[in-house]
Amino acid sequence: MKEAHLTRCQVETPPDIVRLVWSLVSKQRPGQVFNSVLDLGAGDGRFSHVDGAYREYTGVERDVAKVSQAKLPPGAQLVVADALQWKGSDYEICVGNPPYIRHHGLETVWRDSALESIRTAGGPALKKTANAFIIFLTQALMRTKDDGVVAQVVPYEWVTRPSASELRAFIEGKGWNVYVYRFDSNIFPTVLTTASITIIDKRSSDGDWKFGVINRSGSIKLANHASGTRSKVLSYSDGSDTCKAIRGLSPGGQELFVLTEEERLFHSLKRGRDVRPCVTSLRSVSQDMELLDKDSFERIFVRTGSRCWLIRSDEEKLSPELTRYLSGINEPAWARYSTCTARKIWWRYRAHPAPALLVASGFTQKRPKVLVNEVGAVAVGSVYGVLIDETLNLARMMFDKLRDYDFHRRLVHHSNGLKKIEVRQLNAVLADLLPA
Repeated sequence: MKEAHLTRCQVETPPDIVRLVWSLVSKQRPGQVFNSVLDLGAGDGRFSHVDGAYREYTGVERDVAKVSQAKLPPGAQLVVADALQWKGSDYEICVGNPPYIRHHGLETVWRDSALESIRTAGGPALKKTANAFIIFLTQALMRTKDDGVVAQVVPYEWVTRPSASELRAFIEGKGWNVYVYRFDSNIFPTVLTTASITIIDKRSSDGDWKFGVINRSGSIKLANHASGTRSKVLSYSDGSDTCKAIRGLSPGGQELFVLTEEERLFHSLKRGRDVRPCVTSLRSVSQDMELLDKDSFERIFVRTGSRCWLIRSDEEKLSPELTRYLSGINEPAWARYSTCTARKIWWRYRAHPAPALLVASGFTQKRPKVLVNEVGAVAVGSVYGVLIDETLNLARMMFDKLRDYDFHRRLVHHSNGLKKIEVRQLNAVLADLLPA
């Protein structure tokens, strides 16, 4: 994996969380002293600091500095190695807090090698979009005994995200019992995701999945579903030609492609010809606002200095002013973005249509913010667009239905009270709301 991402993802597990993981393991396996413990991505080996839980602990860590500075109890060792190349097996338990690195931050060769190693060992064929912790969690299952147990501190999102669907199907096929307890508070302040303690008991064959909310003292409140409510988590759909949600445009660096009003004027770029309205965030919009028209766009985005003008470098013919603006951007500025480097002409992105509705992907209340897009702004970044067949005149009706829909009960927590809806989940909602 990329060293820069590896450094950023090294988040130390608080000692009380380490103890909490081991206490839950003890409840799962009362009185058992484990002969062999494995910890993949062990850091300084802090999961070895527990009394009477094991006889031998092996931590695998690629960071030499972490290993050299570690102080370990008797019976524990740290090995400098790549956790995904580790061939040791038949451990009675695998504990730990694997790195949280999105698939974009994984080196292609490393990722493909890790996925192939898992697959050829009889594990699931994970997607290439699987985040690092999913790969580590799968490796933990492959390196433990047939009746072993896995106890990991991982993002709660794995219980629903499509990128982990192969892992969930693999576990369900084995009939193992799964216990997933998401924390009711943010135990990792620098990580924008909701953490959980996940325990997978390979000794069981009931195939039970239990969900709950846990606090730092170990008190657990069980829930019916992964959503934490009585409602099932939203399913995923691809949408239809009639009504479909799309991700916000990612042209490759908003500071390059999306300008403020001051920047637009400075570079003598004309509205309509060189730039068009866009929305990169709905944070500044009130929850009860319904319509984004020309006046409200000017008031909320243009006059406040927000980045709200998308340069029209998707056009075949550019004005001299826009050409001059693009020529003034040096290569180091745009080469930082893989989106730009992958294109024949770094600035020529594929145009996105102006959607009928704008929808925020994240929210803290009952539902995300939704706006009727009368000004014709392009959805950019974290803002989704809803495309609706103009001949059907459904925009206002779908807006009203989305505003009444209780998203909150059907999504998992993302971080700090924030919930996020995936674009394919939004498509599932739209499909349910469309008139028959």
